[in-house]
Amino acid sequence: MARTQKRRISDVEFSLNKDLHISWANRSFSMLFNITNTDVSLADVIDAADADNLKHFLQNFSSKNRNHYTVINLKVGKNKIACILHVTKKQGDVYTVNLQELPYAQDVMDKTMLKNREYSALLSKFNSYFIRYNGSKYALTSTKDMKDLYEGNKQDFIINFIDFFDINTEIDGSKYQLSTLFTDIEQGITDKKYRLLLTDDNHLLVTTMRSDARKNYSIIGLVTQRNTALSDNSYSEKRDGLTSLYNKQAITDLAIKKIDIAKQPVSLFIIDVDKFKEFNDNFGHAYGDKVLVTVAKVIQDSVGEQGVAGRIGGDEFLCVLDKTDEEEVRNVARNIKMGIQWSIQACDPDQVVTCSIGIARTPCNAENYDDLFRLADKCLYIAKKRGRNCYIIYKPEIHGKLLVEQEESERSTASGKYYMEGALSEMNIMKAIIHKEPNYIEKALYMLMEYITVHKICVYQWNSKTKKFATSYIIGKDEVDIRLKHLNDSAEDYLKYMNAYDFLHLDNVNNLDTMDKKRFHMYLEDNVASTLEILCKSEDEKCKVLICLDIYKPSRTFQAQKIVFAIMAAKLISHELFCTIEA
Repeated sequence: MARTQKRRISDVEFSLNKDLHISWANRSFSMLFNITNTDVSLADVIDAADADNLKHFLQNFSSKNRNHYTVINLKVGKNKIACILHVTKKQGDVYTVNLQELPYAQDVMDKTMLKNREYSALLSKFNSYFIRYNGSKYALTSTKDMKDLYEGNKQDFIINFIDFFDINTEIDGSKYQLSTLFTDIEQGITDKKYRLLLTDDNHLLVTTMRSDARKNYSIIGLVTQRNTALSDNSYSEKRDGLTSLYNKQAITDLAIKKIDIAKQPVSLFIIDVDKFKEFNDNFGHAYGDKVLVTVAKVIQDSVGEQGVAGRIGGDEFLCVLDKTDEEEVRNVARNIKMGIQWSIQACDPDQVVTCSIGIARTPCNAENYDDLFRLADKCLYIAKKRGRNCYIIYKPEIHGKLLVEQEESERSTASGKYYMEGALSEMNIMKAIIHKEPNYIEKALYMLMEYITVHKICVYQWNSKTKKFATSYIIGKDEVDIRLKHLNDSAEDYLKYMNAYDFLHLDNVNNLDTMDKKRFHMYLEDNVASTLEILCKSEDEKCKVLICLDIYKPSRTFQAQKIVFAIMAAKLISHELFCTIEA
């Protein structure tokens, strides 16, 4: 008898109204639900609670909203598949949407609780408590005898809840988790975990879920008390004050115990929040702290009972995963990466919070903690160089050479050779521009391409008579021109992403995938992973030149000091082109 495989969500797109009636659907939708008539309602294939949430989301949706996403659970056959629903277009009362499968992994406990809606029978098996919320009042019930210990409104309930479990509200992490728990419950946000530190250094784990519609309450919170003193991973007295994860000393001691003493096969993750300093500087430390708390929660949820996690620096985290199988390691890394990207709402719509991860495994990569940490840290560096928002699992046949080159580069920098070579290269580019030998602009562009280490440079000039850009130079790997038609499309406003200083620096064009599909696919067409685009104007602004420097996949970041020189060189080259235009 053939095994039934779980269907995967792929390229599903359809249109619906505020009542969830579907007016159009593509072939992938029909194949997913094995139907030929698309004149159906989405409410038929999602839970009643999800249907209510989706209706509310659509009724309050505006194209100007930053959030074009919500999460629903599709009923496909006997399976439920968590999906991100993305509104791509709104025309009148009709919404065009697509679906992407949400890749978050859930541990066995979550799966059991989500599949079994008879919570009373399930919870009675646990020596724990649970919170019930019916939309107006809260109740705390013991699973030993299923009797209510306390019932009341939110404010009184929180006070009693803190006193009953003796929660340590002096710890910022616990205070934040407690506030978030009750805020999320009242907003109908479920299927999340919250960790609260107690005054005796044990902690509570609260897991929220939606109740069956037949019950007289809407949300359940399972409260489980963990005795960390009896655990092999007992470092509750060494928790990080903000995130409630282990602090640097505790997670390091744990890692050494597992790797050097117990000789246990593990995978070491070093996780770094991309451009965290920019978020702190631009939006304040309060927002930065909120990002760190959310990142910590995503990491802890992804690792679960498979390992331990700690905070080892400002925005840097360390995980020791008790798994070394590559597919299992990838699943955890993917869940962390995607979880951070989808769980944090950035203050600026042009920015997305992402992370980079370096991973090494023992005993296949190294046999002691110091060597394993060094390899994971080097892999984190490679992930950053490839454009961030990715993870690298160390493989000697792939990354060994890169690490040797990196060490040589570090030695070159320490000796001063790197800076001297850079200064000579910049001086030669300047000479090529100033001396104006035959084809000097083309020569300068080739030299600039080699020095900045990009794959292609494209130069466009604005024609004041035709009010259009024209291609002047394409230097590098190929002569494919992906920008010109977009530059001259008045409806697109190609230059809208330029900053106040007339340049655009994109380390990872994947960040545009959720903001501007058209622009994202333009870069994808030519395999562009990172780009630096510089707009130069004459003093009277009659002459304009756009110079674009592209890096192909696999991506790596532009070096800050070279960005400065690239902007200066672009302005000098543009000035020469202005003179040519005026002549």
